[in-house]
Amino acid sequence: MNSVQEVLEYFPSEIKKQLQKLQDKINKVEEIRLRTNRNILLKLGQEEYRIEYKVSTQEILEILQRICDNSIYTYQSQICNGYITIKGRT
Repeated sequence: MNSVQEVLEYFPSEIKKQLQKLQDKINKVEEIRLRTNRNILLKLGQEEYRIEYKVSTQEILEILQRICDNSIYTYQSQICNGYITIKGRT
């Protein structure tokens, strides 16, 4: 399972700052939903939490490149389904 810090490393500095502000909730996050020009949405079990920060297209592309290790083709099927699963350490 990924630690929160490992996951945060995929995000640009401003998004990372927004997520780090939620110290009491961040360890409970199961899913982070990012959409261009929309607020960040966190899924914490049955609860959803909205961060009032609009994500830019450039930020989405930067995150995508980091997660895919600059090999977006490898993750094409997941991307087409609207998500990318980050592999955890064993």
